Amino acid sequence: MSRRERVARLLCGSGLDALARFSWRGTLVLNFHRIGTPAGDEDPDLYSCTLDELDAYVGALTERFEIVPAGTCDLTGGERGRRIALTFDDGYREHFAAARVLATHGVVGSFFVTTGFVDEPVLPWWDEIARLVPGITGDLPDSPWTPGGLALRGLDPDGARRAVGAVYKSHAGSRGTEFLAWLAAAADRPRPAPEEGADLWLTWPLLRELRAAGMELGGHTVTHPILATLPADRQEAEIGDSLRRLRDEVGGPVTTFAYPVGARTSFDHRTRAALRRHGVSRAFSFCGGHNRRGGRHDPFDVLRAGVFRTDSTATIRATAALPAVFASPRHYA
Repeated sequence: MSRRERVARLLCGSGLDALARFSWRGTLVLNFHRIGTPAGDEDPDLYSCTLDELDAYVGALTERFEIVPAGTCDLTGGERGRRIALTFDDGYREHFAAARVLATHGVVGSFFVTTGFVDEPVLPWWDEIARLVPGITGDLPDSPWTPGGLALRGLDPDGARRAVGAVYKSHAGSRGTEFLAWLAAAADRPRPAPEEGADLWLTWPLLRELRAAGMELGGHTVTHPILATLPADRQEAEIGDSLRRLRDEVGGPVTTFAYPVGARTSFDHRTRAALRRHGVSRAFSFCGGHNRRGGRHDPFDVLRAGVFRTDSTATIRATAALPAVFASPRHYA
């Protein structure tokens, strides 16, 4: 059990979380990715919780907090407000079931969709990396993506996967397909066939049902690149094409966006400018923190904290009670 989990259980077991929640005001935005249990060949870091755990988390949060829509709420929370918002990234098929869980609690969630995965389902690059890395038996050689090589010997499987994922995030840029082909050659494994991702993603009919049920939908690019690593014209296309596709298919306005990966280095001034040109009024990062009343408020850097599969209901309750501690950006460094 991690130190964070031990402290969370102590806080909740003593009942101090009920008092601690009065120590802050504003909006804590929690972010989820996959809902379920990871298979052996998927990136387990993308999993947030199971459906049953989601139900328990939402139930625990609604007992003590107002849960608000991330896209339209007052992020400062008003004079005395302490609010929670729930968001879901990427557009996984299981988000439809997650939305049903939210609806049973009377909660509106915000779902950020990678439109290219809906139109042409494929395995995402992080799952490709998870499949290919186990085939690498030594260090990676010098390459345009790994100048001077990348030492993998001595790393456990999770460490090796994360190290290669970090290379993709920082160096693949607009050449992500080339990077994956190079990695497949280094691993002496074939790249997965596109049809292997056929059932991973939401469909347009399901997305229209989510919109009709009152859930918020937002953009998350076409192919999930790290935007700041792309030239301006590619950023423009990834943002503009994804928003147009959503607006055309689901109807009505789409004015929110979540940055893929969401680290401070994953978006820049060009990204912000493109978002403004395409009618986005609120964009979400993913590097911890909460949106405090009276604190800095940047509508193109709305803070979010993650929910991870190592969390428990106690962790979620503690995070909501003391976001300055449990949702601290230092956990995302």
